[in-house]
Amino acid sequence: MPVDPQESYVPLAEISQEPNAFEAFLDRNQKGIAVLAVLLILAAIAVVVYRGIETSRQQTAGAELAKADDLASLQELTSKHADTTAGASGMVLLANRQWADGKKDEAIGTLQKFIAASPTHPAVFTAKASLGAKLMAQGKTGDATKILDELVADPDARFLAPFALVCLGDIYKASGDLEKAQSSYDKAKSIYPESGFAETATRRLAILKAKPPVEIEPPPAPAPPAAATPAPPADPSNLNLPPGVTVTPAPAPAPAPAPAPAPVTPQP
Repeated sequence: MPVDPQESYVPLAEISQEPNAFEAFLDRNQKGIAVLAVLLILAAIAVVVYRGIETSRQQTAGAELAKADDLASLQELTSKHADTTAGASGMVLLANRQWADGKKDEAIGTLQKFIAASPTHPAVFTAKASLGAKLMAQGKTGDATKILDELVADPDARFLAPFALVCLGDIYKASGDLEKAQSSYDKAKSIYPESGFAETATRRLAILKAKPPVEIEPPPAPAPPAAATPAPPADPSNLNLPPGVTVTPAPAPAPAPAPAPAPVTPQP
């Protein structure tokens, strides 16, 4: 009879009574972890406070921007809140006010400063379009062309591209380059048909190659008609009248009476 193998019981694993590695790490670094937790809490509080202060600053600047309606108030806004969104937006309004008040060089300088300092501001494309138009008005077509070309090439400035193309067409037309002018107008008309500037481009194209009217000398004034010579009175003796009929000539008109002399008042 076969003998059953002797059963033996071997434990799969021994349960350790010592703390695991993570607990040991916590025990060793308890003070450092506590300090780190305090620092994180303080940092979170600082972020919340900063965001609250920043929101308050932005709101205050926005309220002042809504009230600014003259040159002095706009200058104060852009100086006091230069690092806020509303303060930067105020620079575009300030430039327009300066231009309207005849300070054209200052207006261009304000726009250039805004564009350089706030390249990601939502109003930067509007500022570039305004700068290009103002440079055109001053005859600085080279600088204006550079700014307007940037607007046309930037996909984010699509809403202002047809305006820039019409302005470029006007610059080329003024310089006598009708081919480039026609190309710019055609692009504004065909690529951006939904824009209001497409109609402007159509009108520009209609008169682009039209020749101005030729001036001619006016015709001479007609000569005045010659005065008619009155016929002499008829001689009754030459008339073939029946017997017994006579013609009495009309009496000559009486001369007009001479005006009476004014009475003379004797001097005392």
